[in-house]
Amino acid sequence: MIQKNQGSSRQSSEVMQVLSGLLMVLFVAVMSVTIIGTALPTMMSALSGSESQYTWIVTAMMLASTVATPVSGKLADMYDSKKLLMGAIGLFTLGSLLSGAVTEAWQLIFTRIVQGLGMGSIMSLTQVVMALIIPPRERGRYNGYIGAVMAISNISGPLVGGFIVATPWLGWRWCLWVSIPFSLAAMAVLWRFLKVPAAQISKPRIDFLGTGLITAAVSSALIWLSLAGKTFAFASWQTAVMLVLAALFLVAFVLWERHFPEPIMPMWMFTQRTTLLAILGSISVGTALNAPPLFFTQFFQIAKGMNPALAGMALLPGMVGTFIASTLIGVLVSRIGRWKRFVVGGFVVMCLGIFFITLIDKNSPYWFCALGMFLLGAGQGASMPNLVLAVQNGVKLRDMGAATSTVTFCRSMGGAIGIQICGFVFTWEIARQVSAGMAKLGKKSAAMADLSTLELDKLTADQQQVVRDAYAGALGDIFVPLLVLSLIGLVCVCLMKGSELISEYAEHEAQRHQATERERELVRRALEKDQVSREIAQLKEQKDSAEPREESASKGEIRDDPPEGENDLGTDIDRLG
Repeated sequence: MIQKNQGSSRQSSEVMQVLSGLLMVLFVAVMSVTIIGTALPTMMSALSGSESQYTWIVTAMMLASTVATPVSGKLADMYDSKKLLMGAIGLFTLGSLLSGAVTEAWQLIFTRIVQGLGMGSIMSLTQVVMALIIPPRERGRYNGYIGAVMAISNISGPLVGGFIVATPWLGWRWCLWVSIPFSLAAMAVLWRFLKVPAAQISKPRIDFLGTGLITAAVSSALIWLSLAGKTFAFASWQTAVMLVLAALFLVAFVLWERHFPEPIMPMWMFTQRTTLLAILGSISVGTALNAPPLFFTQFFQIAKGMNPALAGMALLPGMVGTFIASTLIGVLVSRIGRWKRFVVGGFVVMCLGIFFITLIDKNSPYWFCALGMFLLGAGQGASMPNLVLAVQNGVKLRDMGAATSTVTFCRSMGGAIGIQICGFVFTWEIARQVSAGMAKLGKKSAAMADLSTLELDKLTADQQQVVRDAYAGALGDIFVPLLVLSLIGLVCVCLMKGSELISEYAEHEAQRHQATERERELVRRALEKDQVSREIAQLKEQKDSAEPREESASKGEIRDDPPEGENDLGTDIDRLG
């Protein structure tokens, strides 16, 4: 723990050493979600994948990371968070290595689950570690860096992936392997410099049943979102079964968490106004966090005819907006000590950016697309890290991991839901527009079957134009539900109760209280010694009156020496003074 009485230069140096490792691994972990955005068409062609597998490659990782987030956060409250972070980085590295070695699309889905477990743990534990070593008032600017890195990596993923795919001597597999050296370097830095306080829970108990129940609930909901409308109709018995199962698992999870001594997601947090509204706001931010890079790259590549590298570069406005907003707002939050105004302002800007994106069609110029992406990125950069900070500011140190991971879990859940909603709308709208376009050309369903492979070179020029127009027209439609969810999030953050960031944890105040108790103990001991001294003096006086004068003089020499313990009394009283 970095103490306040250390020099500011030393404090900043210690934080930046740790922060360099945290940001490095956080960057590659978050980027791993979107780096395959520009590479997925190439990957699906090489692995003979379908449009359904296209979406599931991303969703599987998001599902795994969502489940891992609350579990890793709670484990950080009970065990050494440094060792947990090392293990999470190792798991993520293993998943990256396996993902780059697959030969079939279904194999990639399973290896991305391993990668997602590591990624979700990293996202949760990095924020927990920051909360453990820096108090909220000073954490604002550092959270700004983390928010900027998370959003920039989310947007820069397609850019990096595009360059890797366009480089002949690398290939699409390096989109999955590129994170390995950076993960190992971050692990070395954190092992050398990271020092965390001991866990606050002395008798840990792992909530295995709670973990299983929340996993089942989340999986049922996301699988239904992925398959409904494609494999089966929305109004079907499959829908009823999956939604009933998800609801039952969720109810069982809530009931279990209310009684388990160390729940992975404490239910009391949902009874606090600020925490509950921050969680709802995080879900809203999450829905619009991962979908834009994924679907914008398809829009630029297929509708606008850009190559993967250029499609990735086209996302730069969103990255710039996020970086500027996160860094600037983080500094202002630390300086002012208030967070609500920046969260509300961020949501307003984010909603405005999404509104502009809903207006995009095949005739929209690039500058209009760039404006929407810039506003969306700036709004997310201003609001996302401060929602976590608002929750961390109101919890005890022993609950820091659970509180942080709960907000991160809800944001990840929102991201997974957002991708599925956008994927469903995108697929449905493309199919509708392509069907109408092909009907005008007199083509039959044989042409539609070829579209599932995302290989336009198998189509005629007229068919390709129909597909390009469909992708251009579908982009704006998928952001309509995201706009509705963002407006709901704006209402939630407006209802949040603002608070001033604390400069020191309550546990430190308890330590000061303990010091006061020690002082009281010294005073009590001093009074006892004083009482003993008076009693000894009375005994000596009684003895002096009964003995001869000569013997009394000799006793006086002894009286000049203080009784045993009086030197300690003076020392203790001097210390109190």
